[in-house]
Amino acid sequence: MYNVTVVTIHPKFIESYFSFGVIGAAHEKGLARVVSLDLRHFAVDKHGTIDDHPYGGGDGMVLRPEPLADAIKSLSDDAYVILTSPNGKIWSRDDAPRILNLKRPIALICGRFGGVDERFIKRYVHEELSVGDFILSGGELPALMMIDAMLRLVPGVLGNEDSAVCDSFSSGCHGILEHPLYTRPQTFEGEDVPVVLLSGNHKKIEEWQRKAAIERTRKYRPSLLNDNTSP
Repeated sequence: MYNVTVVTIHPKFIESYFSFGVIGAAHEKGLARVVSLDLRHFAVDKHGTIDDHPYGGGDGMVLRPEPLADAIKSLSDDAYVILTSPNGKIWSRDDAPRILNLKRPIALICGRFGGVDERFIKRYVHEELSVGDFILSGGELPALMMIDAMLRLVPGVLGNEDSAVCDSFSSGCHGILEHPLYTRPQTFEGEDVPVVLLSGNHKKIEEWQRKAAIERTRKYRPSLLNDNTSP
């Protein structure tokens, strides 16, 4: 079973996702255990203080190192600690399987306010990860995105085992975007489903899907293409 702990000042925000989608399925099937840990339980005083003004001045508050360190110390000794941070490496399709393959409990620290005391990061954080070059109010949404991306790769979580293989960026899609998808009705507002998809000719269908996927990738994410990518 995979164990994930989310350290946050908003545990109810995290827990609201536990009954839905991939996280809910992983819980229900006993394949993963995701819990929230309220950082304020480790506050430095009776007022629930977990942050303070930055030394040297500047805007915003900074999460203090003591509550964060105490929270991590309350977890398994071999927990792999990830800080969600705009300063971190950009999350990619390779990170979910890489972290899962560590076979270790995972602790996700949700950044908040102006940032986190650097001393805590140096002593306790194994890596910082970002979901993109933009700023959010906190790390809760990025943490949930990372958990979702990881748990959907756990065998048995998804209803269809092929789903994770055939998604965009996956090995089944050769690391590029997925081809356009169609379902019933055959005609919608005057537009028909491509004839080849109705042909029953699996070779031609696969060729069409491959070509359409490359065209879509070239339009929206050309950086994913390389010299070996061909229709």
